[in-house]
Amino acid sequence: MLACALDRLAEGENAIPLLETAAREGSVMAAAILNHLAGDDERRAYDTPHAFEIFIRAGGNPPLYESVSTALARLYERFAPRRLLDIGAGDGMALLPALNATSRRPHTVDVVEPSAELLARLRPQLSAGTARQQTFQAFASHLASGEPWDMAQATFSLQSIPSVERLDALKRLRSHVTRLVVVEFDVPVLDDARDRHASLARRYEQAAREYGEQAPLVAGGFLAPMLLGQLQATTPSNFEQPIAAWQDEITRAGYRIASATHLHDYSWAPAWLIVAEA
Repeated sequence: MLACALDRLAEGENAIPLLETAAREGSVMAAAILNHLAGDDERRAYDTPHAFEIFIRAGGNPPLYESVSTALARLYERFAPRRLLDIGAGDGMALLPALNATSRRPHTVDVVEPSAELLARLRPQLSAGTARQQTFQAFASHLASGEPWDMAQATFSLQSIPSVERLDALKRLRSHVTRLVVVEFDVPVLDDARDRHASLARRYEQAAREYGEQAPLVAGGFLAPMLLGQLQATTPSNFEQPIAAWQDEITRAGYRIASATHLHDYSWAPAWLIVAEA
């Protein structure tokens, strides 16, 4: 029923009756979408930091982030970057454990994060470096010639940037970094709209149910605006793509792919690590 409602939402048609039926049948996401559509705002997925914080610290995210942090720490050990840039660092859930797990901690860690609330939590835990409250696009557009980094990393943050803006920012960054590390999901390729909506309905419902009593908050504050944006029913918050497309985009930005490695089988989609050289 939720998948049928998504079909209607994507076409700009009235999906309320289908959503009400799905909610009565127990769909957490249907209830969250109904509440979201009943409001007069246009919240995006990252506009409610508390819901996002619960999202990334519960459900299947702790083991996911543990695998990401472990992989980052191994890269620090291997490449020994003296100056590190974290793009979309959030409150440091991937960054801080990685720094604490390595004997070759970067001397300087610069971070870029658009959320003031998340950055405020992260800033006191950084000993050396700058913490900028900016989007990656704004940051990249004002890079000066004397700002080099040995490594730049982006963990699940590039997917929140529109594709054209993301490619432009990656191009601008290239002359300022030696190595680019990207962690993203390998989402399925589904050309048929109904198959895609069925996949979205299944994956979002599964993700929401992982949060038990906190499911309404996570679904309403983060997952519902994310899903509606993917349907183009509201302003998009997510621009994810298959891992092959990520590699192609990074290559088009001027980098050379050194490796692409499967990291973790997450409920949403498998997470992969891409290492590229500028």
